Order: sequence, then C-alpha cells, then structure tokens
Amino acid sequence: MNRLLTSMLATAAVVHLAGCTLGDTPAKDAGTNLLAAGPAEFCAEAQHLISRTDKSGEFVVHPDFDGFVQSKTSIDPLTLHVYAWPAPDDPGRPLAISCKLKSADHLNAAFGPGTAGPDGLCQDMNRETLRQVRAALPAAAARQVVLDPGENVFNEKLPAATGRDWLAPFLLTTEDDAGTLTIHSKGFRVDWLDPRFAGMDARVRGVHYCHLIAPGYLRDLLAGRAAAGLKIGGVYTPPAGPR
Repeated sequence: MNRLLTSMLATAAVVHLAGCTLGDTPAKDAGTNLLAAGPAEFCAEAQHLISRTDKSGEFVVHPDFDGFVQSKTSIDPLTLHVYAWPAPDDPGRPLAISCKLKSADHLNAAFGPGTAGPDGLCQDMNRETLRQVRAALPAAAARQVVLDPGENVFNEKLPAATGRDWLAPFLLTTEDDAGTLTIHSKGFRVDWLDPRFAGMDARVRGVHYCHLIAPGYLRDLLAGRAAAGLKIGGVYTPPAGPR
C-alpha cells in the first residue's frame, strides 16, 4: 500500500467520543452504523466490542503510517490511535482500519473491576461489520464468507519484536476457487499484568492492536465491485539520528 496516497493532513486529528454501552454478553452488536462511521467512530466501536467496555476517550486519527507506528496509547488521559488504509484511487476511502486499543485488564486496573472484559478478538469487530454489511445488501447474503480464526501474533523468542510482526504486510482478504471469501485479521495483545512485559515501558503494555476490514470495502466485495487480495501493513524505518 503506497503511504503517499494517505490524506495530506498536516497533523493527526483528535476525536472525542462518548462512551458506549457495556454489554452483558461476551460480544454484542455495535450501536453505531459502521457503514456511515468515520475511522475514529469505527475504532470506538472496536474498543467497545473487543475489550467489552463502555469506556471511551480520545481517538487520534493519523494521516500517515509512520505517525501511527510511532504512536502509543495512554490510560490517563485515555488516548487511542487510528490509521485508515486508503484506496489507491481515492485517499478518502479506507479499505482497512487499524486500531490501537486498550486491553481489558488495563482498563480494569485504571478505572475499577468490571469496567471491561474479558478481552475478545479482533474478528469480533469484523463479524459485526459483516453482519451490518449483509443487512444492507440482502442480495449478497448467500455469499460464503469465512473469518480466519488464526489472528493473534506473538514472537515467543523475541517478544519485544511482536509489534514489528503485527505491522508487517499480510493479506487481509483472500478468495478460493469456489468463491469463498476469507477475511483475515491480525491482533496483538499485551496484557497490563503480563509478567513478560513487567519491565517494559508502560506505553507498550495494556494494549490490544487490531487490523480490521473497512465496512465500505467489505460492502464492495460482497456487491462484486471490488476484488479480494488486498494486502496491508508496512515496514517502518525509524529516522536516522544525528551523526
């Protein structure tokens, strides 16, 4: 994906969103029309569905990939980060949305037991997106769609490198010879209380990162206006320091 096709905004946009409703079931339908939602609203629903919480906060929408890579979530104030992967022919039309969210155990530690959880999966959000898109396209209801369950990445040999693994390019959508569409996802979760990360910077703990399919792209896939095979992700090269 060409990063130069991203929106030419000078700074990231910060969106303040009110809390959602905490559900009693492991995952509930979103309260937002995802087909009409902007990237910040979309990630707010992802936080609601995946971390199962009514807590929200500031959602910083980054206009470029490098800025998103360098961003870190915070708990006080609650600040989360968003990047929308643009269509090559229309930088304002996202094909995928990446959300840096907070894990349930960090929300509970900061705001009290019962605030969130238990954590779900990134595919919980893709499932809700699929439900809403199918409701808007009854004629496409028969299309076979599979949500790939193998989403979580973790580098056991070098845990600190998992963030790079999460960012690495991968196929978000594939289609087999029978016409079955598979939606893939990539999730990376570091629990706040995970002892493997106890000595690391607090900014990289208590997080749940997700790469998710954009509702508009999924709608176009099911309507036959777009093809599977979308690859997202990238390799971040930190700027060279002073010599």
